[in-house]
Amino acid sequence: MNLSSFDAQSARDASLIAMVVGVLGVLLVLKFVSSLVTKLLLTALFGAIIYFGFNQRDDLSACIAAIQAKVEQGDVSDVTCSFLGRDVTVEIPFNIKGG
Repeated sequence: MNLSSFDAQSARDASLIAMVVGVLGVLLVLKFVSSLVTKLLLTALFGAIIYFGFNQRDDLSACIAAIQAKVEQGDVSDVTCSFLGRDVTVEIPFNIKGG
C-alpha cells in the first residue's frame, strides 16, 4: 500500500479491518490456546489492537467532520488529517458513508 496516496476513506477502512482482525484474533485465542497466561497475554494484545483501531477511526471521523464544517464555510486551506502519524487527504466532496 502506497502511503503517499492514502486517503481518508482508505484509512477508515484500514482501521475497521484492524478492529475485525483483533476480534477474530481474540476468538481464535480463546478457542485454541490452552495456557491461561498465554491466553491472557494474547487477548490483551488483540484488545489493544481493537482499541487502537477504534481510537484512530474515531479521531479520523472527528477530523473529517471538522474539515467538512470548514469547507462548508468556504475554507479549503487544510484538507488533511492524521492517521498513524501520517497525513491523509480528505477528498472533497465528501463521500464518507457511515459514522
